[in-house]
Amino acid sequence: MSEEPNLSFDIDALFDHMVNNLGHDLADELDWSFSLRSGNLDTLEEVAKEFEQEYLVQLYKSVEETDVDGNSSSGDPMLCIIRRAALTADEVRSLADRLGTIAAERGLVYEGTNCYEPINEEEFFGWLSPDDACWQLQQATDAGLEDNAELPWAFFVLVPDLEGMQKIAAELSTIGLNDRDDFDEPDEDDAFAVCTFVAGRNNEFELREMSTKITQVAESHGGRLEGIQFYTRDEVYEVFGDESDE
Repeated sequence: MSEEPNLSFDIDALFDHMVNNLGHDLADELDWSFSLRSGNLDTLEEVAKEFEQEYLVQLYKSVEETDVDGNSSSGDPMLCIIRRAALTADEVRSLADRLGTIAAERGLVYEGTNCYEPINEEEFFGWLSPDDACWQLQQATDAGLEDNAELPWAFFVLVPDLEGMQKIAAELSTIGLNDRDDFDEPDEDDAFAVCTFVAGRNNEFELREMSTKITQVAESHGGRLEGIQFYTRDEVYEVFGDESDE
């Protein structure tokens, strides 16, 4: 009995599966992700710099891994090189061979390729609903991010009045969510806000559990969960701006 092909490495089998089993139209663009791993972060950073002008690069400095018994440990860093295009099998194979050669020359591990539907950048960078945020985790996992890898979570709550905002902030503190920015000045729509930062993981169940908890607190005081993102505090202000300055 023949073994099933490894679709991360067998490009012909991957395209056959996409077309014949998934009904993919080869004229449609996909996000193609090629992954490299190494214990040497400096080497991955060097490769990332070489590719960043041509491709989107994502460097994960720490990737959490889970064994068959459910035990977690910190794995080697990972670099994902992503290209959005309607690639042919030959083009995918060419890039895979290029990365395989770089891996062999520099002592890296090439972990193959994955592809997925392109992400709407406006939706990707803006506040996400819990369902969309979980979908983004699925996409990240498909692209090579390990289950339970460390990820920052940011939850943005809007409240129509200052008293409600203060009550939400106080209740979040009682359940241990103290890493927050509480905005006590109204925005242009006269709404107040609370942004909560959590040291999260690539774990859909835990993300849904936390979003439910924060939603319940917000709604009990007249607020609502505007959305979720996988941002640090600095990244939130880089993308959305500092509301305290507006």
